[in-house]
Amino acid sequence: MTSPTPKDLTVKNKFSLSKFLVKWEMILVYIFIIINIALYIGNPQTYNITTIQWTVQLIMSKAFIGIVLVLILGDIDVSIASIMAMSAMCMGLLGNAGLPWPVVLLGGLLAGAVCGAINGFLIARLKMSAVIVTISTSLLFRGIVKIVIDKVEGKKLSTYPSWFKTAGNGFIFDMIPISLACFLLFGIIFIVLLHKSRFGRKLYMIGNSYTASEYSGINVVNTKFLVFVIAGVMAAICAVFYLGYNGNQMNSSIGKGYELDVIAIAALGGVSPAGGKGKMYGPIIATFIMAFLDRAQGLLGIDENAKKVVTGVILIIAVIIPLINKGLLDEIKLRTVYRGNKNIQAL
Repeated sequence: MTSPTPKDLTVKNKFSLSKFLVKWEMILVYIFIIINIALYIGNPQTYNITTIQWTVQLIMSKAFIGIVLVLILGDIDVSIASIMAMSAMCMGLLGNAGLPWPVVLLGGLLAGAVCGAINGFLIARLKMSAVIVTISTSLLFRGIVKIVIDKVEGKKLSTYPSWFKTAGNGFIFDMIPISLACFLLFGIIFIVLLHKSRFGRKLYMIGNSYTASEYSGINVVNTKFLVFVIAGVMAAICAVFYLGYNGNQMNSSIGKGYELDVIAIAALGGVSPAGGKGKMYGPIIATFIMAFLDRAQGLLGIDENAKKVVTGVILIIAVIIPLINKGLLDEIKLRTVYRGNKNIQAL
């Protein structure tokens, strides 16, 4: 068997580059660049480093929610915003009691974990519908927050650790938002967890076939339960950055509508709602797209209700485009292979 010639390797490399350039994650990069070019052309006076920092910090309260793992399982969680509110409320009550900040933070994380465990128990162990369960728990958690906060003086909580503000609004070297650095750190952790570990492979297998996963010896119940607990904890972490960005103030409406935004981010990032498909890179890029898209809508004077329309359209497009992209990718592959074969024949 002869070794490949340099010309053969060149053909192979061109084929690999063609596939890379039409990957969904790369298309998201193109979209991100186009949005920023449009923002700069539309209003160059306000497109500066301060605006970029502010735009990134604003989206970080939605960026840490672990909906990606849930969607890869083929499930959904629409209670995550309410879990965030529950965690924020618990931290505020502990802060009002004068407890030290480690206890306050731990209490918030524990609240998120417990809420996620409730979802996980009902969905994984009792095999109830994820949609019905998380809609129900969303109303339950939000209702508890509303009842408790309405009994607090001023109907809001404001006793939180001072470093929350630093986490939400601070910078590293006066340039990089601390929240962005934390987001990228968690992004790396989840990339390793999802793409480089046995746990991640289990999630993809469960999302592709629940029955086959059970017969393969995977403890599907415990795995799904753990994923919902992780989602709850990540919602609690989101609460920290939300509170810090908003001046350590909380009322019962905290995070309303966030669940739609984070699902839109995940879907736009290429994570299939049907389960078993998607990569962590996509939602990371999509987070920044949604941040600057929101900024563009603000410059155009679009109100909050109209923004929800845009989010709904994005959800629909995000589900449709991967199907179109798959057909486009297959066609490019066919054309590239055909051209490559012609090049090989000509050698």
